[in-house]
Amino acid sequence: MNKIICKKQFSEKVFSFDIEAPLIAKSRKAGNFVIIRVDKNSERMPLTIADSNIENGTIKLVVQKVGLSSTKLCNLNEGDSIADVVGPLGNPTHIENFGTVICAGGGVGVAPMLPIIRALKKAGNRVLSVLAGRNRDLIIMEDEVRASSDETIIMTDDGSYGEKGVVTVGIEKLINQENIDKVFAIGPPIMMKFCCMLTQKYNISTDVSLNTIMVDGTGMCGACRLTIGGKTKFVCIDGPEFDGALVDWDEMFKRMGTFKNAEKEEMEHYAEHLSSTNESVCEPCKANDDIHNDVTESIEALTDRNSNWRLELRKGMKPKERTSIERVMMPELDAEYRAKTRLEEVNIGLTKEMAVLESHRCLDCAKPSCVEGCPVSINIPSFIKNIERENFLGAAKVLKSTSALPAVCGRVCPQEKQCESKCVHLKMGEKAVAIGYLERFAADYERESGMATVPEMDPLNGIKVAVVGSGPSGLSFAGDMAKMGFDVYVFEALHEIGGVLKYGIPEFRLPNKIVDVEIENLKKMGVHFQTDCIIGKTISVKDLEDKNFKGIFVGSGAGLPNFMDIPGENALNIMSSNEYLTRINLMDAANPHTDTPINIGKHVIVIGGGNTAMDSCRTAKRLGADVTLVYRRSEAEMPARLEEVKHAKEEGINFMTLHNPKEYIADENGAVKAATLDVMKLGEPDQSGRCRPETTGQTITLECDQVIVAVGVSPNPLVPKSIEGLELGRKNTIVVDDNMKSSRNNIYAGGDIVRGGATVILAMGDGRRAAANMAKELKG
Repeated sequence: MNKIICKKQFSEKVFSFDIEAPLIAKSRKAGNFVIIRVDKNSERMPLTIADSNIENGTIKLVVQKVGLSSTKLCNLNEGDSIADVVGPLGNPTHIENFGTVICAGGGVGVAPMLPIIRALKKAGNRVLSVLAGRNRDLIIMEDEVRASSDETIIMTDDGSYGEKGVVTVGIEKLINQENIDKVFAIGPPIMMKFCCMLTQKYNISTDVSLNTIMVDGTGMCGACRLTIGGKTKFVCIDGPEFDGALVDWDEMFKRMGTFKNAEKEEMEHYAEHLSSTNESVCEPCKANDDIHNDVTESIEALTDRNSNWRLELRKGMKPKERTSIERVMMPELDAEYRAKTRLEEVNIGLTKEMAVLESHRCLDCAKPSCVEGCPVSINIPSFIKNIERENFLGAAKVLKSTSALPAVCGRVCPQEKQCESKCVHLKMGEKAVAIGYLERFAADYERESGMATVPEMDPLNGIKVAVVGSGPSGLSFAGDMAKMGFDVYVFEALHEIGGVLKYGIPEFRLPNKIVDVEIENLKKMGVHFQTDCIIGKTISVKDLEDKNFKGIFVGSGAGLPNFMDIPGENALNIMSSNEYLTRINLMDAANPHTDTPINIGKHVIVIGGGNTAMDSCRTAKRLGADVTLVYRRSEAEMPARLEEVKHAKEEGINFMTLHNPKEYIADENGAVKAATLDVMKLGEPDQSGRCRPETTGQTITLECDQVIVAVGVSPNPLVPKSIEGLELGRKNTIVVDDNMKSSRNNIYAGGDIVRGGATVILAMGDGRRAAANMAKELKG
């Protein structure tokens, strides 16, 4: 929580706040911004830093009451706290000695202009400032601007203060007065556009700030993409400042209106947004007394294949009897019912009787090939045999000895392509043992029993290690390092721990409470978590090294959404799957009591064929849309899990395979109204081994009011590019050796930041391998 130390009112709707944020105050530069959440129900709102006080550990934000979140913030008082402040974000203003520069600030745009004025003056420039507002009351921070400017002109629309006229009148007066080498303009977008139109006549380069259209601020969602110089840029990563002559201003204005109607409706229900959401509390179910659970046995006893209890199990049933048992079917919610509820899990889970019966199918192989298929090397036969003897807590203990997230893996890992694909039953023409279902059962049983324990831990060794990112790889690494006695600190850029497990996977597939319990287990093991902290921005790697962190693991993921770069793709209501799922999953935008806006589509197209595409189309279905999945290959080539495809079909998703978007058509407001699709055919196999899709030359047009693009993600450059001496590969991936070690001696990496996009379990495997090798090196 960030306390408000000082609040001042400039006018009826404009306020200044000094907020506690010592790390940001220390590291911010001119042009940087922060993302804030006023409270747990608020949206993420970008605000440029107007000033900072390193000694007091505060940053200054100037806010105008416009929408719901800014109104909630302006209604807070000194002593109140803001839930989240993350930053500094964005690229700082490029400062050099240009010569003579004009700095034009309109309305609250004066606040972000102030640090730029100071930095330009410090660099030796002659600084001419123009402050503009509709009337005298809207001229802010005049004294501060004058103190760092060689000349200051005040312009008001009504002439109530300074000179009468708009900001461009003041700029042109200065241009005619002397030679101008550079112009900076910050204020309402329409003001910045007209400033650029004026300065272009005089051939003067003009930089503008576009942070008003940002949502996430870290490049994760793609909501702030804009055409700059004919190319699509992400404002938060590539900016927020750009050459105004290159900005597609018409596109900018349309994008600013994306959620205009949704935000208007929210303001009409302002009082409701002040109340908290109804949070359900899951009470643990106590284990039945008739189940002989034993958590006192050591891992060695639980996993010894030649122990007496294990030998008795093998003797108790012949292999032929075991193979004759049919594979268990996972109980599921009714398809028609579940397609209307996004918070209830589709898979209900196995009963004790079902789990025990399925465990009898395991042949307890002497050389279990299933373990070879598991990226985290779970002792699969041992946990299953403990289920067979009804020691469910013992089974969970075996799982937790190697996996930091068993309840998660049991739900979302593609077991059919990993451990189950190696099951000996397949060689006999039978279905594989349902390893994933049993893993979920054991983890859920322990959680609901109220008897969860931490894994066996080594004594503390006093060595501190840092983890960048709290996704699957980071959590897996953290768990293993904690077990080996290290003091582990996890730094997360978002306001929630869990990474893609929270923002990317819907609750009907992975409930948040499941992730929260796994995180709580890590906390019990001594792992420290810090949210709202971006390594490379809030804290540098050098800062960590100075604080005696001996090793750093980067698991920052691949959060930069890919787009297809086709005509019309920047139309309104065309979203990345990252943005769509983040709004719904992390920000709970579909809940009327939360602030984050979302446009609910009626006819939705989802582009892609992976698990994220399935998550997107199934989410849209639950919000009431008629949903069509468009995929360029045939269904046989879809990378999504078979279970996800099955569930999507049962829930009424329309599958349009062998089609690919060619162009999007927008209406008069700039919102998508149709997609032109190429009709595809399959050619020769490509490098992935799948048949290459080729166009037939035919096209069809499909009407829609929303498109969700789920064609993959790339590593976010924000973290890797901030680390000096780090060798980067294709698309800003971090290059590592077989031990997951980077080109920097003390830095390891794993997961999507290395792979460019992979599964939860592969990311966890990277984390485990990195932990084992870092521990070996740090212990000498």
